[in-house]
Amino acid sequence: MFNSESGYWDEKRSQSPKQALEYFADINEHTRLLGIHEGHTPRGVNDPKPTRKEKLKEQEIARPSLSISRTLFDFNEHFIELSNLGENTRSLGFLLLILLTLPALFLGRATLVDLINDPFLSENWLIAALAGGGIAFLSFGLLFFFWRYFFSPAFFTALRARYRFNRTTRKVYVLRPRKYGGNAILDWDRVKAHVHWAPPKSWTAEQLASSEEARRERRLSAGIDSNLLLYWPPLDPADSERKGEDLIWVGPGGSGEPLWQYIRTFMEEGMDAVPKPAEYNWLRKGFSSPGQHMEETVMHGSLVRDRIVGEGTSAATATNFGLNVLWAPLHTLAERLCYWPTFPEEWNSDCGQRRREDGIGPEEPLRWEEKS
Repeated sequence: MFNSESGYWDEKRSQSPKQALEYFADINEHTRLLGIHEGHTPRGVNDPKPTRKEKLKEQEIARPSLSISRTLFDFNEHFIELSNLGENTRSLGFLLLILLTLPALFLGRATLVDLINDPFLSENWLIAALAGGGIAFLSFGLLFFFWRYFFSPAFFTALRARYRFNRTTRKVYVLRPRKYGGNAILDWDRVKAHVHWAPPKSWTAEQLASSEEARRERRLSAGIDSNLLLYWPPLDPADSERKGEDLIWVGPGGSGEPLWQYIRTFMEEGMDAVPKPAEYNWLRKGFSSPGQHMEETVMHGSLVRDRIVGEGTSAATATNFGLNVLWAPLHTLAERLCYWPTFPEEWNSDCGQRRREDGIGPEEPLRWEEKS
């Protein structure tokens, strides 16, 4: 889903691009952005030992990590491929869509039958027309209201965003719907990372601009529902059209500096410099079945914790299954209202080794010579 992207572009359409960037994306003079060289420095055998000051500084930097989240579509010596967040709420959106449309359709049919069978402008005809028209107006009014903010980012659009970080070409290849910026090829060397992004919630732009307390509360909320935001500044800071400016939200909810350091270390040092992805770090390419959605999305966290503890299926996992099993088919149906985006062949984003477009888990080969 594209809730974060939708919120940013709504702000961008209603305000200026600069205001949307400062308010929704939280990129302003108060925000610390990390560069591609800010991380742990690898030391050779003959390098001098780090000073105490250098050790303390390195302790403040997060280690590269994928945590227990499902994060990666693909991983090899040339590129890693990731996505954005929000997939777990698609079934809720589909249920809400059904609740808004089905009653309107049934009542509309009943109203149409009454209008046909009753004499024109009779008392029953007028009652049916007013009641049916009022209910239809209310249902479609609610549908129109929710569509822009809730349904549009989830349905009749791309199933997921896809981001390929290619260290061989030093490019970031972006697949996303046109209404959220469209496909793009971005230069890795220009990227900046906001590792503590959180949505603005109830704060206004004026509050966040003038109140240190509001900005602090927003940073604190990032520990719960943050995401990693990568930003490409304009090629020319004085350019009023802000050419070259772009941003993407990367990773699942709660992502931050560990994921950024994973991406940065891979791009700067290679696949051997980052932890090898675990079995539970893989995202499914393409569409999922109800069972796959339950295991890989809804119950993912509790299943991983059960595996770590090693005491079988916990009560929390069983409860999670019971509460969500009926929702899984809705999610599967909701996915089929979307399309699976694929990278243009002319980009050569896969460095000449075509990768599969469905399934989950590591894909061989992990190493190969670049092909033009």
